Amino acid sequence: MPDTVYSTSLPPEIGADLTITVRAGDDPAAPHRGTLSIGDWSVPCAVGRAGVVDPALKREGDSATPAGRFALRYGFYEPGAFADADMAALAFPFKPKPDSYDWIENPASPDYNRMRARSHNEPPPDRAPKLFDLFIPLGWNDAVPRAAGGSAIFLHAARPEMTGTAGCVAIAHDQLLDLARRLRPGMVIDITAPAVAAAPLAAPDVIETASFHSLQPGPRVLITGAVHGNEVCGPKAITRMIAEFRSGKRRLRAGSVTFVPVVNGMAYRLARREGDRNLNRSLRDYPVPVENEDRIANVLCPMLRAHDVLVDLHSFSAEGPAFALYGPEQPGSALEPHAQPDTERRLVRALGLPFAVQGWMPAHLAALSQQGRAAEIGYAVGTTEFMRFCGGAAITVECGRHKDPASVEVAYCVIARSLAALGLIEAEVGPPPAAPVILEIGEAIFADSDDDRLLRRFITGEPVRAGEVIGQRASGRPITAPHDGAVIFASTSAKAGTELCFLCRPGGTAA
Repeated sequence: MPDTVYSTSLPPEIGADLTITVRAGDDPAAPHRGTLSIGDWSVPCAVGRAGVVDPALKREGDSATPAGRFALRYGFYEPGAFADADMAALAFPFKPKPDSYDWIENPASPDYNRMRARSHNEPPPDRAPKLFDLFIPLGWNDAVPRAAGGSAIFLHAARPEMTGTAGCVAIAHDQLLDLARRLRPGMVIDITAPAVAAAPLAAPDVIETASFHSLQPGPRVLITGAVHGNEVCGPKAITRMIAEFRSGKRRLRAGSVTFVPVVNGMAYRLARREGDRNLNRSLRDYPVPVENEDRIANVLCPMLRAHDVLVDLHSFSAEGPAFALYGPEQPGSALEPHAQPDTERRLVRALGLPFAVQGWMPAHLAALSQQGRAAEIGYAVGTTEFMRFCGGAAITVECGRHKDPASVEVAYCVIARSLAALGLIEAEVGPPPAAPVILEIGEAIFADSDDDRLLRRFITGEPVRAGEVIGQRASGRPITAPHDGAVIFASTSAKAGTELCFLCRPGGTAA
């Protein structure tokens, strides 16, 4: 194996006879299904469970296969599965698979995305039998590996059911030798999907938008993703929707829609929640911007003012179902005087989610007041609160767990149903969705110390009883639920002055 390997895109002039072509993602319901071709030889293949993703959006553990043209330089085989003499006769360089090896997938390791020999006391990696009887590393993120940018992207054997992979490309085991005989030194693999053409820039110092304007009047809608950089369902769903508008699969009947796939590019590239701080707190114009999020705010705030409705796509760390958050039940709230509750309720009702939550600002005000921080109510202002201050309607949709591929489909459906509810696109044919259960935030429970902790990982929407111990302060004092309700946004590592969780009261169903 060479000491230096080169990564990512290769020039298009590489001949077609030296190209393996992988096309996947035509069926949104099964984004892992595809076809692998070399010349006139074509076989079914499987890619990542989350489908094919633009290279800028690839993250460790996201179950997505990066799009692009990548080098194939060497491969490994299991001597017990293939004869040494047969493999040595091939044009492509294959080596016997070492007895004890590991491919490092820990982003914190200096050997990230490298093969490493295991020591005798290390357990072997947990890999399914036969899947790696023959495998070929793809030249992805391997020249100078970017931490958390994705590792161990191979071409290998598929499971018998051709289910989606963790990000690799896979073909049937009985076709591996046919594939190996067709490989040549200098070959590349070209992977793409229909939505890749609309993939977002995701640059740390640029906010990219894509806008579509009908010639008929209607609401001006803004759809945002990756306000928090570790929440990738929004960018992926927005990418897919942009592609559908560009291809003509979706048609805008009225109004306009502006998509912002990646709001916080720095945080996105770092694969973490924030760049310098939480963008969804203290959102306002900054005459003298200092931090990354200040500079983003100075672009985002005018953008929010220029629209009528905001749908902000997020995800969360706990397990549990997707849900939406909206503003006050009545117009004229002292905290959000220009809110449009009717529009927000109509959107929430159209999404088909199991529950929705309201009361963010009052809960924050009460909690901050208890801490002697009443003057910091601006801390609670994020995208949706700012939008309401400007007279617009806004909802936040928490589409599921961060790395769950199903959250992308939820986010995509949220976009489609929101635009249909607002009259921008045709609504899907079918019965109306059931009304969500409404919860009202009763308490925002803050950490007084970095060492304050909840007792366990609460599932989103998990019920608790008044007086139930749900956590412990650094001092040893218990944290108890102040009333019956359900837990949302439970954090296992909240910093002092930030939220450990929110406790909600039942509030009926959306009208």
